[in-house]
Amino acid sequence: MNAVSKARRNSSLGIALTMSIALGTALGMVAVVYPPAADSGELVNRIPEAAPYVTAEAAFVAPPFEEYWQTNDHPAQCQNCHSTIFDEWNGSMMANAWRDPAWRAAFLLSAREMSTRGNCDTPAPPDGTVKARHNPFADVDECVSRFDLGNGRQTLARQGSLVDGACSRCHMPTNYIDNVPLQNVTVDTRTGLEHGAVDVNFNPTSDNGTGLAFATLAAQVRNTSSGKSGVVCMVCHSLAETRNTPYHNKGTTAASSRYIPALGMQSRAQLVSPADQDIVDVADPTTSNLGYGIGGGAFRLSPHAIAFSERLGPLWSARRRPERDMYLSDVFKKPAVSQPMESPKHDGYRHVLSTRSEFCSACHDVTNLVTIKNRLGKWVGGFPIERTYAEWASSRYADRPGNVNFNPAFKRDCQTCHMQQDYGQPGTAHTLYDRGVPITPLRGPVATDGPSRDYFSHHFIGGNAYVPSLIGASLDDTGNVEPYPELSTFSFSSADERSVYHNAYWMNADKRGAATQQARLAWDRLRNVLDLDLSGPTDAAAGGQARITVSVTNSGSGHNFPTGFPEGRIAWVAISAFDLATGRELPIHDSFWNRTSIGIGRLTGMDMIDPSFPRCGWKVPAGSPDPYAYQFKAVATLGDDCPTLELVYAAPRNLVTNAKGLPIDARGVVIDKENPLGVPVFRDLNGNGDLFDDAFLRDTRLRPLPHAGATVTLDRYAVVIPPGTLGPVAVSAAVYYQSIEAIVAKKFLGNLADTDTDFLLEPCVLGGRCDGRRPSVEPAVVEGAPPVPMDVRNWLIRVNGGRTTHAAPTVVATYPRRGATDVYQNVVPKASFSEPVTKVDNRTFTLVDSAGARVPASVHQIGDGTWGLFPDRVFLKGGETYTARVAAGVCGYAGNCTKKTVAWHFTVASKRGDGTGDTTVPTGFAASQQLPATVKGHR
Repeated sequence: MNAVSKARRNSSLGIALTMSIALGTALGMVAVVYPPAADSGELVNRIPEAAPYVTAEAAFVAPPFEEYWQTNDHPAQCQNCHSTIFDEWNGSMMANAWRDPAWRAAFLLSAREMSTRGNCDTPAPPDGTVKARHNPFADVDECVSRFDLGNGRQTLARQGSLVDGACSRCHMPTNYIDNVPLQNVTVDTRTGLEHGAVDVNFNPTSDNGTGLAFATLAAQVRNTSSGKSGVVCMVCHSLAETRNTPYHNKGTTAASSRYIPALGMQSRAQLVSPADQDIVDVADPTTSNLGYGIGGGAFRLSPHAIAFSERLGPLWSARRRPERDMYLSDVFKKPAVSQPMESPKHDGYRHVLSTRSEFCSACHDVTNLVTIKNRLGKWVGGFPIERTYAEWASSRYADRPGNVNFNPAFKRDCQTCHMQQDYGQPGTAHTLYDRGVPITPLRGPVATDGPSRDYFSHHFIGGNAYVPSLIGASLDDTGNVEPYPELSTFSFSSADERSVYHNAYWMNADKRGAATQQARLAWDRLRNVLDLDLSGPTDAAAGGQARITVSVTNSGSGHNFPTGFPEGRIAWVAISAFDLATGRELPIHDSFWNRTSIGIGRLTGMDMIDPSFPRCGWKVPAGSPDPYAYQFKAVATLGDDCPTLELVYAAPRNLVTNAKGLPIDARGVVIDKENPLGVPVFRDLNGNGDLFDDAFLRDTRLRPLPHAGATVTLDRYAVVIPPGTLGPVAVSAAVYYQSIEAIVAKKFLGNLADTDTDFLLEPCVLGGRCDGRRPSVEPAVVEGAPPVPMDVRNWLIRVNGGRTTHAAPTVVATYPRRGATDVYQNVVPKASFSEPVTKVDNRTFTLVDSAGARVPASVHQIGDGTWGLFPDRVFLKGGETYTARVAAGVCGYAGNCTKKTVAWHFTVASKRGDGTGDTTVPTGFAASQQLPATVKGHR
């Protein structure tokens, strides 16, 4: 029986039954007035954290809410009326928050590193190799952990880990919430603060005897289908309040959230006065965080909204008249109106929080909340794992009290960038303005037969062009969870690097959901984030060097680039130069390293020691970005000034501590259970105004504008022009991005990345190792995460006394090949030129179907001489034949322009996800004959 059928059958019974049980539970709770919980298995010095739901409403409707998640609040129910929004969400990293294999593997390894049962939760590897022991606070195979609290040790001997509630809250929120039962909600006697303890039996990474980590245990509400569905519609649309999270970085929340709880068993319309039903005003407009809690898992959902299927969002309740939205009017520089919703199926109410960045900060500003030291005696609590919200809050986009960098011309919150992305609109600062004026917001019906209105899209795109293609859609057409790779419990169990169980090991590695648009839309976004400039001399002598300058600016995003999860996200600058007379690649000299090489920024062909950390012996594997290239990334440390992937044990280098190494607030008081609202003090060691970059061993990420750190200018490179070079010399600069770099892909993705399990990543692109396989995916790669070309620029240097030519550039290669059949529906047609060219855009490089109708698309340079055409709708029509054309008038840098049109046709596969083809982007400028100018039978 599918999810919708179950919903229709169970909805009425479920509400009645759950209400009765909840009411009885709540009355018992109120009678004893939050009694102290029995031994919960928590650390004794833990910092209190309120329940992730409004406890006043939970007195009438208490968790677990699984019955509602599976029925009236199931995404398939929303799909019935909001099919467009559902299709946008399905396959996003929000929908795939649980299915994301990198997260599941990172969670499993982190849980074993912080296991509360010593090393006993790690099984012996089945191949007979030596067992790995990840927990530094356990003796050999003793099933006990003795954690260092800074002023003593605490012994724990239970299943699970210290991070079960931390890693689950934003990736499987429905299961996390249901594992904070009302009877676990207490009030700390010293501080009077509420604390919602996670059920000691939650243990989400457990295999439960199945051999597969993250096994479903319905009785525990653990890894159920609602949990596997990630951040479902109703998680966001029932978010009513926020809470302080341990080591929060913005101070306390306001005394009043402005949300009036619905206390009773009737609808909100019956229980709350009309004036208070919609939440119109922010909690505290005078504070930089608007009075809301900031931090990973700072959300508090409404039990009443969950039980009564009431939605909270940007629309007014149906009984309220439209009103001017001054905030959004300032964003779009035109009158914006908050409109009433129209729905016969459920009630809805405006919550102003849903339109502010603080809403997103509830999962996108992540701090390590564990109150212990690591094995080096360094405090780990407070480590700023992710600071996407904080980065935005000091940018030109953030209209917040105290932000001196705010520029009203660029006012944007998370939602008015990321939820303005759609097909053909990447939703960055590069594309959301037309000559400095904001373009109009997206508009259309958001429900079946609903009125046309301004709306927020739900593709939820960031920079991840890899994982969405690994796992596809989250739910199928009936609302059931799509197939996915399953993580073996023997992952990370072996200490032997030559065992497949040393890294993550996946069963059913080829299982995935239907192909979706998210990977392509991520590439669309990435191509519109940076400004890349390349300059140098216009002429130079053979036998010498020509210095070049490269500048990169983060002008399109409202936060650091890269941002978010620091383990794996990396971008880098690549430089190459070619003698156009021969096609030969020329050396590049890097004065920073005093090193000369053929090209900068390729993928490595072998394991090597990272030259940035020579004393550490830190090894980067084959398939990694060139460690000698300039990289944009953050590197954490345990406190020994060496890199680490043990992020749960990373120590913030600039955190102010006392003589015992315990974190203190500005008053010098230790931040702990007795002083839970103390704000950690981070020293600005490099004086750039960023309090969190110095927490890392190294942080070279670009900051958002207008910070000086938004731009990096590199003048360290020079092209080595050997004697006898005829030229001209074509120089290329590019920025590439990987959402999961090789060292992390090998560890967390295992055989999903190293698909032939030979312990060597063979990407077969960008100079990396290759075993003869060819890439067929977009962006191109065979193994590991694709190095996504974000921006490419050329510069032409004439060689004194060298070749002078006025011949027009030629198209030397195309993709798909002429006459190709069974081409992937999400194809990116490509044209490669014999030299650097100008005047290639969506007017000169076009695609039409068999009827001659033009396919809306954008055109970008993606290689030294290669340009790609990106269809706005991502997927072409199955079985259709298309013709690509490069029109006459494309010019070389010397002004020599083409005179003839080059055209080629291809036919796409009938089924989405099927197809063949080699998506390799050629390196350099191949000198060859021009392709035929016409294709018979196609216009």
